[in-house]
Amino acid sequence: MTPELMREMAKELRPYLVEDVAAQGVGYKHDASGTPISVGYVHGPNGNFTWPGVDPVVFHTTIGSRGIIGQLPTRSSVYQFPTYQTITGVTADVGSEKTNVCDDAPVAGLIKGCMVSSVFGRYERSTHEVEINRLGQRNDRADPMDLRIVGTPMAQSGLFAGPNADPRAPGNLLGSEMAHLLWQRNVSMHRLLSKQLWRGNPANNTAGGGYKEMTGIASLVTTGYKDAQTGATCAALDSIVHNMAYRRLDASGSGDAYLDIITYIFMVLENLADDTGVSPVRWVMAMRPELFQELVNVWVCAYLTYRCAVDGNERLNIDGAEQVRMRNEMLQGKYLLVGGRRVEVVLDQGIAFTSNTTNASVTSGCFASDIYILPMSVVGGESVMFLEYFDQGNADIREALGEGGILGRVEGPFLTVMKQKNFCVQWQTKIEPRLVLRTPWLAARIQNVQYCPTMNARQPFPEDPYHKNGGLTSREAPSYYRVWAS
Repeated sequence: MTPELMREMAKELRPYLVEDVAAQGVGYKHDASGTPISVGYVHGPNGNFTWPGVDPVVFHTTIGSRGIIGQLPTRSSVYQFPTYQTITGVTADVGSEKTNVCDDAPVAGLIKGCMVSSVFGRYERSTHEVEINRLGQRNDRADPMDLRIVGTPMAQSGLFAGPNADPRAPGNLLGSEMAHLLWQRNVSMHRLLSKQLWRGNPANNTAGGGYKEMTGIASLVTTGYKDAQTGATCAALDSIVHNMAYRRLDASGSGDAYLDIITYIFMVLENLADDTGVSPVRWVMAMRPELFQELVNVWVCAYLTYRCAVDGNERLNIDGAEQVRMRNEMLQGKYLLVGGRRVEVVLDQGIAFTSNTTNASVTSGCFASDIYILPMSVVGGESVMFLEYFDQGNADIREALGEGGILGRVEGPFLTVMKQKNFCVQWQTKIEPRLVLRTPWLAARIQNVQYCPTMNARQPFPEDPYHKNGGLTSREAPSYYRVWAS
């Protein structure tokens, strides 16, 4: 494969993954299987979008998780085992108050600290293997090359920001086989990380280290924090965790119960932030979309009548129009009114949920999930919840990859290598992310909230219930009578 040919391919690759794959094409890595795919192409024989005369505007129904992944700041790091110190208090004074003026005063207490650590995960996805000269093939002049896709299923920030790692549906997605291959890989990676941000647990790592999970939000917003060096308990770092024991949101009195616990959690957290001098804090509440809908439905009435004590001789009048207005404003604005403040709500389908088929505590037709209260930043906009990724572009890696990235390419948090066996090639990408929550004591988790929506939203993850797709991965290639065939 000549550098000239690879430079031509690079024109298609440049907007999506690499700036120049020409040098990479001279690679020394010959470990592709040698069995390229025969279906799944855009154009050419068996291409999925080859039907002549089709309208050029193409819509899609690919669902993306649009939640917390797009809100987390990101930064690079080369440290495998970082430690984070937190001052957890000062011990009590030692000694008694003075009796006489020349007696010794009590001795001030000692400062205490707790150190925690975090680890990188490791996630990899690859493109399908293709034969180089299969790229760019067309059936004939009727093979439509003016197709354009509308919309994108993926968030446009965070780890996937930037001109090269950007997973948006590119303008030539349906005209370029390379863009098509890389976009499929990006969708897969985006889905994976959207779930792992919540559910990641290093206990699930494979023995050989080829797959590692980061510490997800469900594991960070917890109790039982310990010092990373000694194992000493650090209760001051613990989050607030409250179990609603599968109480249904639509049950009698549940609106008051949920309003009461969430209001008090915010009272405790706000007081703690004030007392530790880190106010103002930007908090967000995170939950599944269906849970938010059901919570708002009972929230307004409970909010307008919260702690109103009436006896049998009194009547409490609630303005129905005011209720409707408040409910609609919270749903449209994606916030919850708590103690007079609007708390932003992040809707995220990556948060785990259970149903009656997987959890006997859940009523048939209902679901159970958690509500999270997360500190995003503290005084001065200091980020306290962020993503780090191993710096694949550090000087040592770039030197190892060779001049011009001959063995691979680094784009932001992603490291990509090309596997090759003669004319068969495949691109494999790795990312090593780490989620850091510096102030877990300002976070809370309300567990096992049961909600019974009229219908459930479509799921973005193929392995989850309520996911829908359909259609074809290829179409029949043209078949003509041939002079050499009887």
